[in-house]
Amino acid sequence: MSWVEHTTQEVDFIVRELHLQGHERILDLACGFGRHALELSRRGYAVVGVDITPEFIEQARKQAEAEQLTAEFICADLREIAFDPEFDVVLNLADGAIGYLENDRENLKIFDLISSALKPGGKHLLGVCNAAYARKHFPRRHWEMGRQSISLADFVWDADTSRMVYTDYILKFGEALTLPLETVSSIRLYTPDELHEILFTRGMKIHQTYGDYNASVPASDDRLTLLVRSQKIKIDK
Repeated sequence: MSWVEHTTQEVDFIVRELHLQGHERILDLACGFGRHALELSRRGYAVVGVDITPEFIEQARKQAEAEQLTAEFICADLREIAFDPEFDVVLNLADGAIGYLENDRENLKIFDLISSALKPGGKHLLGVCNAAYARKHFPRRHWEMGRQSISLADFVWDADTSRMVYTDYILKFGEALTLPLETVSSIRLYTPDELHEILFTRGMKIHQTYGDYNASVPASDDRLTLLVRSQKIKIDK
């Protein structure tokens, strides 16, 4: 399945599960090159995408301009940008920058931004890797064959820090045999229970969790993907 097909199906899921009506204002955090934001804009939604990588934002802006879309893209660190509670929906997909920062204090700033940007009653969809899966299934190894290289990824679970540590080894075809290019990264993962506590303390309530962009697939410790649908609590006066 192509990226276009994936994006179309994922946005179908977002619209359906968040019960969107077509008039909502949407904030896409860590939007990358804007594949979800652009598709939502094509469908008539007012979308703002934010990402820290200038190249991604430039690509998203060019695509929006080429298609004459109204989507707006901002290059910024999510810890250093602020919004009024002006959005009906906030998205954090493909990890949405959550877990990549150096410690829990910094990572929690992303959740602060989510809550502060949502209107009361506003909806949130989060897509991350499930810590419960990592605890159960790691360490593991994954090979992937590309057109120009072969890569090996080692995944290890660090129980002390609740971080998934992964090492990529890349060997390029057609070159003299040398030591592979090695890259080591880590990401803080969360369980559904941890996310419930984090969101609840920020005035939000989880309504449903999923194990894929498919409402019939529940979240579980046998599914690496964890999608969380929540809502900012609306206090009646």
